[in-house]
Amino acid sequence: MKKWKVAILIILASAFVAFAGYILYLFLDNDSVVPGNPVLYHTKDELTDLYWQNKELLNSVKNSVLSSKKFLQALIDYQEGDYDISCQNDKKYFSEEEWTDIVSVFEELHPYMIMMERKGRPLIFYINFDDMKLDSGSKTTELYWFPNEDVLEYHKEANQRYNGEFTQIDEGWYIVEKTYPW
Repeated sequence: MKKWKVAILIILASAFVAFAGYILYLFLDNDSVVPGNPVLYHTKDELTDLYWQNKELLNSVKNSVLSSKKFLQALIDYQEGDYDISCQNDKKYFSEEEWTDIVSVFEELHPYMIMMERKGRPLIFYINFDDMKLDSGSKTTELYWFPNEDVLEYHKEANQRYNGEFTQIDEGWYIVEKTYPW
C-alpha cells in the first residue's frame, strides 16, 4: 500500500512541476516582440486617440515596413498575400532604429501583430488587435493604411461579408471595424 501512495505522490508532484513549468514558459515567452505584452481590444474612439498620440511613430513604422526589401521578400516567399510582424525573429528584416520603433508600437498600442498585405494589389499596412467577444460572434477594430482610393474600395467590397465599417482618421489611415459570426 505504501508503494501505491508514493506512486500517486510522484504523479501529483510531476503534474504540479509540469504545470508550473508551462505557466513559467507563458510568462517568459521571449519570442514575442515585447515579452509578456498583453494584446488588447480597442474601441474606435480609443484607437483614434492612440493614432493621434502616436501619429509620427505609426507613420515611421508604416514606411519602414513597406520599404523593407527583406520583409517584402518574406511576403513573396510566404505566398499567402500577407505577412506579419509578431515575434523577435522578425527583427532580421529591419535596422536597429526601425526595430526600436516597431517595439514602441507594441508597447504603446498592444497589437496582436503588424501586417503587410499585397494579395495581387499594391501594398497596404495594417495593425491587428484583439477581438471582442459578442453574444453571437466577435468584433475587431484594426488600424489600416491604404495607398489610394482604388485599394480602399477593393477592401470595402471584400469586407462586406464581415459587416466592415471604414472610418477615415487621417490621410490614408482608416479604422476598420469588422463583425464576425464566430
